[in-house]
Amino acid sequence: MDGGRGGLMRVLVTGAAGFSGRHACERLAREGMEVTAVVSPRSSAAGTRPPVSGAAAELACDLTDRASVRSLLEQVRPDAVLHLAGRNAVDESWRSPDVVLSANLLSTVYVLEGVRALSDCRTLVVGSMLSPRPDEDLTRTLHPYGFSKALQVTAALAWHHWYGQQVIVAEPCNLIGPGGSAGICGKIARWAAACERDAGEGRETEAFRLSSLEERRDFLDVRDAAAAYAVLLQAGTPGIRYALESGTLRSLGEVKAAFDQASRVPLRWEIGSAGGPSPLARRADAIRGLGWQPSVPFERSIADTLQSERERLAGPT
Repeated sequence: MDGGRGGLMRVLVTGAAGFSGRHACERLAREGMEVTAVVSPRSSAAGTRPPVSGAAAELACDLTDRASVRSLLEQVRPDAVLHLAGRNAVDESWRSPDVVLSANLLSTVYVLEGVRALSDCRTLVVGSMLSPRPDEDLTRTLHPYGFSKALQVTAALAWHHWYGQQVIVAEPCNLIGPGGSAGICGKIARWAAACERDAGEGRETEAFRLSSLEERRDFLDVRDAAAAYAVLLQAGTPGIRYALESGTLRSLGEVKAAFDQASRVPLRWEIGSAGGPSPLARRADAIRGLGWQPSVPFERSIADTLQSERERLAGPT
């Protein structure tokens, strides 16, 4: 797709060094877009991670600093912004709700304000399925993380309503796949890869505890989510919340079975009986109406996730 000022569509991706960000940058580049990857100054200074694949440029910016965000957007002047940056750990949100609110809400407001100074720039804000539905009471959210994501989405849609900005919202379900997810499948994959390593060295690894086998979740491969972001940046309708779902609720028992199948060694589990409630299924008709369909099978996602953790443990070759 051509940019509004001629040439390739120029897309600025925040949170580009993260799990979703790396996949998104690669996908957008394959779609023929010119990608500017935005990473945190801390990540940039560490110098221990590989560069973001697919990015034409990589810039460091503290998104909780208003002046820095405005300067960044004035420098790049993108045709579109994919805003993925933020904090996504529920446990951290209980310990430091102020930090999580700053990372998820204030950074979004600063991005929206920076974009408002530009002309003809689309913004895709990525929320979470863990935020309440529009008709639910925000004070009844299960944790500060969900509260922060609800406020993030509310702000995004408010800026569309107040200022007519081309703001679109995507709310993905549980993203899985290779690349270091912080979700339950990523945690299990790191544990399973360690079990394989330890078995080869004659050592035993502790069992992984699942709260139950009955809880159900919708798992979507992160590569399918990245494809959805590309579609929404080009064809999404401003002011709309797009649910990104695989369409299948899977039990934790099915997750366990998939890892048992993919592992090279027997895995030891502890199974509890006090799991939390399963979320209600959501409809993804809006994004499917734009031609998007998930394409990566669940079993392949699990196998690829485990293989990614094997390679990480093995280190550089």
